[in-house]
Amino acid sequence: MEINELKEILGVLRESGFSEVDLQTEQFHLRVKQAGATVAVDEPAIEKKETGTTVKSPMVGIIHLLDEQKNPLVEVGTEVKAGDILAQIESMKLFNDIKSPVTGTVTAVKVSDSQGVEFSTPLFIIQGVD
Repeated sequence: MEINELKEILGVLRESGFSEVDLQTEQFHLRVKQAGATVAVDEPAIEKKETGTTVKSPMVGIIHLLDEQKNPLVEVGTEVKAGDILAQIESMKLFNDIKSPVTGTVTAVKVSDSQGVEFSTPLFIIQGVD
């Protein structure tokens, strides 16, 4: 991406009223958050291709990653079995368990606790046991 293209994107963001933009291509990942009149730009990061099973949201709602004692249900490095509860999604005041489809190790948590998620939002990546 050329610097002029980046400046154009930032200009559109300032004028549009959006508070956050997340742009990802095969070459780079750019996340821009706007706070009032100030725009913060995260350093472009080269993301490596993640392997494993991607667990995606089956519904729209609020994801809950913590148990009642405010401890994470799973985190990077947690070993899970197929059927283990990874998180819950609150939708229409109902809590729906998100279960691991495979046995393996959680290698990425792609969302934050209490974040709104859409259908097919990537939630976790699990590297399966061979």
